[in-house]
Amino acid sequence: MSATRVDRSTARRQSRRQALLDAALAVFSERGVAAASVDDIVRAAGSAKGTFYLYFDSKDAIVNAVAEGMVEGVGDALESAATDSGLSPARRLLTLGGAMFEVGAGPAERDLVEAFHRPENRAVHDRMSERIVGRLAPTIAGVIADGIAAGEFRAGDPGRAAAYVLGAFSALHDAVAHPEDLGPALAELNAFVLRGLGYEGEVPA
Repeated sequence: MSATRVDRSTARRQSRRQALLDAALAVFSERGVAAASVDDIVRAAGSAKGTFYLYFDSKDAIVNAVAEGMVEGVGDALESAATDSGLSPARRLLTLGGAMFEVGAGPAERDLVEAFHRPENRAVHDRMSERIVGRLAPTIAGVIADGIAAGEFRAGDPGRAAAYVLGAFSALHDAVAHPEDLGPALAELNAFVLRGLGYEGEVPA
């Protein structure tokens, strides 16, 4: 088989998998994670049930994949800012909250975030939290270390401080009952995080 045919086959598989993920996100937002079924997802994707099982072995597997996609979106935004030498460590750190806010701001994503926080979805929530920590903690620790070196932060251990910061930002959706309150809550959280790290300057807007 030629390299071109292999590339086309790979592209088709990726496209089908992404179509299922997009359909799952829409279905979860409309019906909730617990109530949604594999039949609902394949119907929304216009795919056969057999196609679904080529890519995911269960509904739980696609739920995890959707959650991981959201985490990757936050991680990509944070890591991009973390390497921006034009931003101070404080500003780089606060991109975490901004990225999490943006990922959860759309109606479908907001509903999915809320679904993950429901008691019946605690296992999914916990796995998502573990994924967030694994993906983001090293980057945040690096930004905090840069802030300590620059004299902006006075945290003791960057690794522990990163865990505290992640915990604070991860609690944002738990602490806010209405979407319209997320903006003001994020501003409060930004100040809370920076002051906790010993930052004494003006909190970046």
